[in-house]
Amino acid sequence: MFSRPKIGLALGGGAARGLSHIGVLEAFEECGLPIDVIAGTSMGAIVGAMYATEPNAAAVKGRFTNYLQSEAFKDSRFDYLIGNNHEKEGFFDWLSQFARKSVFYTLIMTRNSFIHKETTRQNFALLIDDIDLVETRLPFCTTALDLVRGEEFIFREGSLRQAVTASCAIPGLLPPVELGDRFLIDGGWINAVPVAAARYLGAEVVIGVDVYSDLDPFVQPDTALDVAARAEAVTRWTLTNKLCHEADCLLTPEAGSNHWADFSQFDEAVASGRNEVYEHLPTLRKLIRRKLRLRRAAAPHGGARKRPA
Repeated sequence: MFSRPKIGLALGGGAARGLSHIGVLEAFEECGLPIDVIAGTSMGAIVGAMYATEPNAAAVKGRFTNYLQSEAFKDSRFDYLIGNNHEKEGFFDWLSQFARKSVFYTLIMTRNSFIHKETTRQNFALLIDDIDLVETRLPFCTTALDLVRGEEFIFREGSLRQAVTASCAIPGLLPPVELGDRFLIDGGWINAVPVAAARYLGAEVVIGVDVYSDLDPFVQPDTALDVAARAEAVTRWTLTNKLCHEADCLLTPEAGSNHWADFSQFDEAVASGRNEVYEHLPTLRKLIRRKLRLRRAAAPHGGARKRPA
């Protein structure tokens, strides 16, 4: 009797776009697809940690919904970061947007993050249980970028909440996390979809989820900062594409034009994740069956059973 291959999910970053991960989990449950291990980066770390702690997509969705209604979330002021459509806005809309950007730039020039450290702590306390990584019900790990060593750091033990906080520390937005002599920020800056981390947990089949699979359309830059931002986006997109090829199957939920800081499209993001799984369901099932056949073929005598004496 052969056991099925161990299935791992590698959930990528994407901030609000990463809410699609919840829909992916819903669809996996509905379709009876197993999840044995999870690796997550940034928003994928949040959703992955929540599910690894309590493997129930409805519970994850409910907890996240409650969080989005909390004072801690409101205090984070993500609405300041959402741009407007310049073709449709009037003068006062533009003035408001400029003022908001000015506040943002002033803050990041006078401290190391837009969102205060205490507000960050309150946010993650609502989302992530204060347990050790080894206590999750499903094996889980997350990644961050160590600015000291210039390398990816994989959290496999220690505080789950601290690990997820580090993996989500978007430069300029959330404060970096200091761990010993390490200075850690958002893992998506070095590996947006942690496929290798899922294999590190023992996954034989890794299904990656990338909500940034397409490069955003080019917009004529107005400032030097716009040019730098575009260059950074192209660099990360190219790196992500190369690393994502390591997955056995890559899911790319349609994020549309949703801004990464726009959490108001919660239901739409979840639905996009569900739809992506159903669209690839035949491929996923075929992949698992093929891995099982390869395991049987690699066994002595092609996996044939001995007849009872």
